[in-house]
Amino acid sequence: MSGEINPVSRYISHTIWQAVILLTMLGGLVTIAPAQTSFFGAPKASYEESEYVPPEEAPIEISAEYSQQWEEDFVEVSILKGNCLIKQGEAVLRARQMVIWHRKTRKTNRVSIYLEGEVRVDLPGESKNENSLLVNLVTQKGVKADIRRSSTIKASQDDPLLKRAIQRRGTPHDHQLKRAQFIVEKPPLEGPELNTVPAPELKVNFRRIRLFPRSAVPYNVQSFPSTHTVPPEQIWVITGGVNLLIDGIDGVGMVDMSADRIIIWTDGRNTQNFNSEIRQSKETPFEIYLEGNIEIRQGTYFLKANRAFYDAREERGVLLDAELKTHVPELGEDIRIRASHIRQLSKGAYLAQNGWATGSQFGKPGYRIQSSDIFIEDRYTTPWLGAGSNELDPLTGQPVPHKRAWLSSSNNTFRIKNIPLFYLPYITSPAEDIYFPIIGLRPGNDRIFGFQIESQWDMYKLLGLERRPGTKWEGQLDYYSIRGIGIGQAGSYAGENLLGFDNIFNGNGELFYIHDSGTDNLGLDRRALIPSTKDRYFLNHRHRQDSPFGVTLIAEGGLLSDRNFLEQYFESEFDNDKDIETLLHLKQQQENWSWSIIGRTRLNDFTNTTDWLPKGDLYLLGEPLFGNLLSWTSHSSIGYGKLKPGAPPYNPTQDVFTPLPFIADSQGVVAMTRHQLEAPFNLGPIKLVPYVLGEAAYWEEGLQQQKIDRLYGSAGLRGSILFERIFPDVYSSFFNLNGLAHKMSLEGDYSFSDSSEDLTNIAQYNEFDDNAQERFRQRLVINTFGGTLPPQFDPRFYAVRTGAGRGVTDPYYELVDDQQVLRMAWRHRLQTKTGPPDRMRIKDWMTLDLEASYFPNPQRDNFGEDIGLLGGHYQWFLGDRTTLAANAYYDLFDGGQQLWDVSLTSQRTNRLSVNVALQQIKGGGGLDSQILSASLNYVMSQKWSAGISTAYDLGENINRGQTLSLTRTGADFLMSLGMTYDQSTGNAGIGLTIMPRFGNFGAGPADFSSLLGNNAQ
Repeated sequence: MSGEINPVSRYISHTIWQAVILLTMLGGLVTIAPAQTSFFGAPKASYEESEYVPPEEAPIEISAEYSQQWEEDFVEVSILKGNCLIKQGEAVLRARQMVIWHRKTRKTNRVSIYLEGEVRVDLPGESKNENSLLVNLVTQKGVKADIRRSSTIKASQDDPLLKRAIQRRGTPHDHQLKRAQFIVEKPPLEGPELNTVPAPELKVNFRRIRLFPRSAVPYNVQSFPSTHTVPPEQIWVITGGVNLLIDGIDGVGMVDMSADRIIIWTDGRNTQNFNSEIRQSKETPFEIYLEGNIEIRQGTYFLKANRAFYDAREERGVLLDAELKTHVPELGEDIRIRASHIRQLSKGAYLAQNGWATGSQFGKPGYRIQSSDIFIEDRYTTPWLGAGSNELDPLTGQPVPHKRAWLSSSNNTFRIKNIPLFYLPYITSPAEDIYFPIIGLRPGNDRIFGFQIESQWDMYKLLGLERRPGTKWEGQLDYYSIRGIGIGQAGSYAGENLLGFDNIFNGNGELFYIHDSGTDNLGLDRRALIPSTKDRYFLNHRHRQDSPFGVTLIAEGGLLSDRNFLEQYFESEFDNDKDIETLLHLKQQQENWSWSIIGRTRLNDFTNTTDWLPKGDLYLLGEPLFGNLLSWTSHSSIGYGKLKPGAPPYNPTQDVFTPLPFIADSQGVVAMTRHQLEAPFNLGPIKLVPYVLGEAAYWEEGLQQQKIDRLYGSAGLRGSILFERIFPDVYSSFFNLNGLAHKMSLEGDYSFSDSSEDLTNIAQYNEFDDNAQERFRQRLVINTFGGTLPPQFDPRFYAVRTGAGRGVTDPYYELVDDQQVLRMAWRHRLQTKTGPPDRMRIKDWMTLDLEASYFPNPQRDNFGEDIGLLGGHYQWFLGDRTTLAANAYYDLFDGGQQLWDVSLTSQRTNRLSVNVALQQIKGGGGLDSQILSASLNYVMSQKWSAGISTAYDLGENINRGQTLSLTRTGADFLMSLGMTYDQSTGNAGIGLTIMPRFGNFGAGPADFSSLLGNNAQ
């Protein structure tokens, strides 16, 4: 039939129209052929100048989807792309992309604008369409910009759009709205160079295109010209599967594309024949439409789609039903973005719409962030606050900026499966922090706080701020139905070369506030304490800086609202962490000498503290004298101290309190110098060290505000002897023995000390307990001893008996008195070998340490008993995972301490961990407790683990409490259900903890040992 259409032509026409429809759907992001013709092919009318001049009193308004902005010679330069619009007065200019030069003066703003791609100018009474345009505007009212996505990375001078804009701009024009002379760029004289042989090395202003079959089946090519464009185009339709490589893309290298079908548009002059390898100028148009199983690799990005369009000259493209993937080294895995369509706005910048982002590698992830817009680009960051970099630019000597993928997204909904949990309007962060800002969630209920929801947040991501290298910033938002709403912040930082000086620094800070409407329950006789204020808070900051020559600077600052807040809300920190203080400490240590100076002041009046205004110390350790015959060690200290007793509780009838006897309201100069000489020598196998120590000390005010001068001296002899026997033939696979060595040492230290001042007259300016221990001592006097502290339990006397303050460098040098004592120790080590035969190592199989002290003057020094401070420490390492331990500490006088414990810890496999312990605490005043405790942790499978612990007081016949936890380790979250009961507070509670395992916050891959450790209570 003469009128029948060829099937091949019909297919080609259908495919081309699909490409045209694709471009039309996407709002004109790219065009197939920038023509200077009308719809019917007739030349458009051009104009040289409009009669309308926008008033300078009108501001200039600029909007676009994407902006790349930097400053150059005091001129702000911007590249705008995507739905660009400029308005001043009644003049409106639109284009696909623009380049703007903005110069500010004292009274005016001068703006030069190069517009390109579907340029439309709307003026009063007329509208015009152009391919490109140069406009100069002036305003006295400033420039307003509304940019959806922006970057501050300076564009390369080889950027095609920027090069055309600079060439077009030439010499600046006056301020009237003008159309610059349109310049048709001529192609290279030789035209696109078509080669079938390997091309020589490419220059930077050329690109090379190579085509290969996607499989063993050759592709099919249809080629025909298009004469309806200026200049004419050549169109190639390739089917059957093709792999296309483009070399010479600046900053990216090679672009690798594969698809079932592609259409190529390029300059048609002197290009009628198809070749599998093309070499052409970068300014030559080269546009590609791809369809079917599309895969694109560009730099670190890998993209997949069903349909796509790419403009090689503009380095932009668009993909439908697409997925973007890039590997993030900091995350250790890929991030994925799936969207209905993804646009490449420029080199290394992509915009995904109606999509989701995830770090999960599952096809349908269990969690994701659903967003209306997701923008990803390459950013270059430099170290913050001198954080340091190992890589330096050889020309400038400055740290090389670090390239990283950066994500920004709008209208974000965090979903688990298809359930939306949280919403945030805007998020921006590095790609390694792709995940939602929440990093921990714990709902629960108990009798102290009621129903509760505790949550932790990544504040950088929540506020859309750039994460500073070496820093961590978390927020806390809690709800307690009985107490109120609590908010908090916590962060840490670390780096090098602070303020440009050679140093290493780190620090952390935290704060928390709650308007508390409840009462405190701290256990036993403190179950309903009324706080002194409803506005309860704490804040704390610590900083450490290490500099050359051994210089260390420590700065701390802390404030608490009341005495019981930390113990109620942050009990673990109160019991185990360092006290919250406000101080500045500078120290230098070199070889065997050091000096330090400290200034400290008290902000919390309910704590026992010494203000130092300031205090300095000087140390010299082990300085040899007379050819190493003697060794000299010294410590000198001087400062002005204000010893401040803590204020009594707000409700002393409920919160029992007794002032400590060694804390008084005293102040004044405190000075001390202490020196020791040692003369070590060997007497056969015996090591002997005779020594003598002398001290002179001064307190301007003691416990009764009297002046105190103290001279203290001590002389003695230390000695030790070591015995060893090897049993090489001892072997037992059951007890893990491969040879046995018994090492035994006998140690002794006799000393005679004399002090010119009684210890009971000296105020304790240098603390030896933290606040938690002092708070316990203040209650112990009443609730255990009936209001009078027995001298056997006075911590000062215990410190003197154990020799805690006798050392030259001991910080609490007040704790010495008249004393004569012989301290003895008998230490044993049974050692064996373990490991592979060629790399065996020595390890302890069993250890036993026995200690005792003999007091020649027992009435003065040991409450009437010659022998005291009996101690024993035993450990048997039955295997690498099983240990039997026992400890004991006894005094023989009436009411003396009788402490012992025995425990068995076993982790026979990676799945099971067991601990059983029995502990006795017995002393004067009716203190008698024997606590049996046990804990078991069991990993049932890769996903499930459980833990249980219990404690029972056999001496008082009281249940002390239990905990039970059940943990599920999922691919994305670690969820733990816990139940607790505490007899002391009468509290029972249940809680569900949800922790993400992705990104920088998770628990990492499933590991049995870590799970056992996490569940152990």
